[in-house]
Amino acid sequence: MDSNASSNGNGGGGYRFRRIPRHSLPHLKLDPLLDENLEQWPHLNELVQCYRSDWVKDDNKYGHYETISPVSFENQIFEGPDTDIETEMQLASARQIKAEDATDDDVPSSSGRQFTNADITKSPLPAYEPAFDWGNERSMIFGQRISETTTTHYGSGLKISVKVLSLSFQAGLVEPFYGTICIYNRERREKLSEDFYFCVPPSEMQDAKVPLEPRGIFYLDAPSASICLLIQLEKPATEEGGVTPSVYSRKEPVHLTERERQKLQVWSRIMPYRESFAWAIVPLFDNSIGAASGGSASPSSPLAPGISGSTSHEGVFEPIAKITSDGKLGYSSGSSVIVEISNLNKVKESYTEESLQDPKRKVHKPVKGVLKLEIEKHQTVHTELENVSESGSVTNDFLDPADPIADILSSKSPGNCLDGPQSSNSKWISSDGKDVSGNGSNTQGNPDFCADDFQAFDFRTTMRNEPFLQLFHCLYVYPLTVSLSRKRNLFIRVELRKDDADARRQPLEAMYPREHGSSLQKCAHTQVAVGARVACYHDEIKVSLPAVWTPLHHLLFTFFHVDLQTKLEAPKPVVIGYASLPLSTHAQLRSEISLPIMRELVPHYLQDSGKERLDYLEDGKSIFKLRLRLCSSVYPINERIRDFFLEYDRHTLRTSPPWGSELLEAINSLKNVDSTALLQFLHPILNMLLHLIGNGGETLQVAAFRAMVNILTRVQQESVDDAERNRSLVNYVDYAFDDFGGRQPPVYPGLSTVWGSLARSKAKGYRVGPVYDDVLAMAWFFLELIVKSMALEQTRLFYHSLPLDEDVPPMQLKEGVFRCIMQLYDCLLTEVHERCKKGLSLAKRLNSSLAFFCYDLLSVIEPRQVFELVSLYLDKFSGVCQSVLHDCKLIFLQIICDHDLFVEMPGRDPSDRYFILLVFVRFTPSQRKFLLNGVPLWRTSLFIGENLYNLNVFLNNNVGFLL
Repeated sequence: MDSNASSNGNGGGGYRFRRIPRHSLPHLKLDPLLDENLEQWPHLNELVQCYRSDWVKDDNKYGHYETISPVSFENQIFEGPDTDIETEMQLASARQIKAEDATDDDVPSSSGRQFTNADITKSPLPAYEPAFDWGNERSMIFGQRISETTTTHYGSGLKISVKVLSLSFQAGLVEPFYGTICIYNRERREKLSEDFYFCVPPSEMQDAKVPLEPRGIFYLDAPSASICLLIQLEKPATEEGGVTPSVYSRKEPVHLTERERQKLQVWSRIMPYRESFAWAIVPLFDNSIGAASGGSASPSSPLAPGISGSTSHEGVFEPIAKITSDGKLGYSSGSSVIVEISNLNKVKESYTEESLQDPKRKVHKPVKGVLKLEIEKHQTVHTELENVSESGSVTNDFLDPADPIADILSSKSPGNCLDGPQSSNSKWISSDGKDVSGNGSNTQGNPDFCADDFQAFDFRTTMRNEPFLQLFHCLYVYPLTVSLSRKRNLFIRVELRKDDADARRQPLEAMYPREHGSSLQKCAHTQVAVGARVACYHDEIKVSLPAVWTPLHHLLFTFFHVDLQTKLEAPKPVVIGYASLPLSTHAQLRSEISLPIMRELVPHYLQDSGKERLDYLEDGKSIFKLRLRLCSSVYPINERIRDFFLEYDRHTLRTSPPWGSELLEAINSLKNVDSTALLQFLHPILNMLLHLIGNGGETLQVAAFRAMVNILTRVQQESVDDAERNRSLVNYVDYAFDDFGGRQPPVYPGLSTVWGSLARSKAKGYRVGPVYDDVLAMAWFFLELIVKSMALEQTRLFYHSLPLDEDVPPMQLKEGVFRCIMQLYDCLLTEVHERCKKGLSLAKRLNSSLAFFCYDLLSVIEPRQVFELVSLYLDKFSGVCQSVLHDCKLIFLQIICDHDLFVEMPGRDPSDRYFILLVFVRFTPSQRKFLLNGVPLWRTSLFIGENLYNLNVFLNNNVGFLL
């Protein structure tokens, strides 16, 4: 199907579906297996197909009339009292001339009277331009459907780009510095994004061929005072007896001596390992920090919309970056802010990120230097900003949703910086809209990001109650501490291995590099904890996971001690121990993990037989602590979902018993899956259940259908906005559901069969349990799914044979399938009829769903088959009935009459084009007026409009006859 093809199925040429590209995550290196043939892993094939396929949208589902502009009419000119035909004709030909520019000579008169400008007046009434508010009109119909926009984790909320411009010290920059930047919530003490790495080499080490440092792109749900940038700097590990990092914070002498410069230059070239140097925190939206002692308030952060309060900030994060304005600044689309951070805090020892929040931590001296960043806020497409803080509290001092760009920065006069022993100046400067990254100009707040820009993964993606929409599959490893009985210069090497048979075998290339643009590496290293008994680390190591795990896939940690004395060659580290962590048992854990350290590796060290020969450090105590963060839309943390995927594979590959008892158990256990995990894997789970409903055998079909009803009901009941159609479910039907170019068979035959069988059982008086009420409540979902499955098949069947700009011909449903749909429709009508008498609201919702079902089918299948359904409805509601049934009938017809083709809907006789006339005979004039009120005469094509007009005239002139 053409990705640019759009539909016009209700009259007009072309195809009905439009494909919308799905945004994938850049810089994501996945297991090559995920790009190869996945037939031997059906569930992986479903997942990859689900996440990588484009959205498929039916543009006409919710009506396409709003794109038709109203007819333009000229403003009428009313002449003087004694004008004649000649004058009127002259005026008619001169309507483009403005009345105030007209002169006496411009207006001839045969009456002998020359009239002035005052005699020519414009009508006090505007030109007659018919208008019709479709949204308002449709909203008055009970059960009206509402379209949803596509949801994407990387296309909503806020985008913040950060670029490191420079790093300078008073002492001078003679050795390379490295660093990381991430988004951090200081109230929750939670890391919100992965690290963005940068490097600042000295000028003599810069390579002219190396491109400029890329920007880091970070995503936020909404602005909050607790959101900040956590910046951590590293430098080459300090030489024993050499130049210490204190030279960057000492008072005298300010500059490095020539001997110090030479020693640092030589040592930095032979030292490949790094140590912690300094850190800083830059709040992005906090405007609560002002001058501590007099003076005007100071902006606290580059993206704060306003200034409030004049007290100094107190808390465990003191000191934080104090940012003062430098002159009057504006903010327009494409502009950015330069932030100069001059209160970098030098560390005295290795640390974890958690220790930075410890009030009892050692006081860190400020570094005499400045880190310059360029920070820019980007407006995303379809942004809906809400004034809600990250902690859930409502705030009114954040971005204005109506103008999220113009007010992002405020203009304030220069103010005093915060006083205090650790305070030093920072300032922000407007770059006047200049795009220093060289990525082109920004338009309407949506910059064209460079391909080299690093888009940091948002960790909240794995915690939201939303379906996963992209393919990601990686593990973040955070070594924390190693407790030893003697001081060491300790660092850790991390590898991913597929077995433990031979330690000399090369590990997998699975480690993400720190250098942008590099390929995956075989190992990664932490910093060096220099001279520590308890070595602390804050490194983040990103691992690309294999698509399929085995029990032998594991992380191998190797612990090294390195001598930091001056030698002619790079120091050679010495191994002091190993630790292993099997993925299958630990990868999904989010809590802290403790492991013992082995002195040596022996073959099969993961297995119990091999562990008997192992010798451990520190008497076998678990002295190594680490934390893992699994971020995967492929591997579910929930065990029940993993079991379902496993049994689905076995059943599809025919490696399980033919009766599928294990799969049946796995399907039934889905009802016990927690709601977050269920919603995250909603799309692939629904796809697999629909596949089983289509060809899983009667027992599995019923089980899959019941499980699907249970899942849909749970998702619907947990709607945050209490909408009758849950947004996630609407998005699945309208965008995500697809037959993937015919690779998946149509689901409507199997779905209609299973649902119809259940409905007929209920109609015969069999006990079907409370699930049937849930089926009726979710009928809209199944009916819309059936229609889209038909429409996809219709489009695919006629795609290659249809001439350009011709309508897709209607599809004739097979007799068996249509009979099943008729029986199902009959059963549902009976439910509407019976429940209406009891005054149940479910009946009216079901009635609207059935009407929209017929409405949608008018664009897909033969109109005569739709007539059979409509006729069945009217027969069911014929005769004298309660007013609530009459209301249902009117609503049904209003929905049907919203479609262009309803006038031509044939009767049982193909020559009978005005079946709708027979329907109107049964209504009172007031009811007919109510019905026709939703069908404006001008909005359709000329042919249909004329028929509607004739119909309206016929009814108005024959009221007595119809009564």
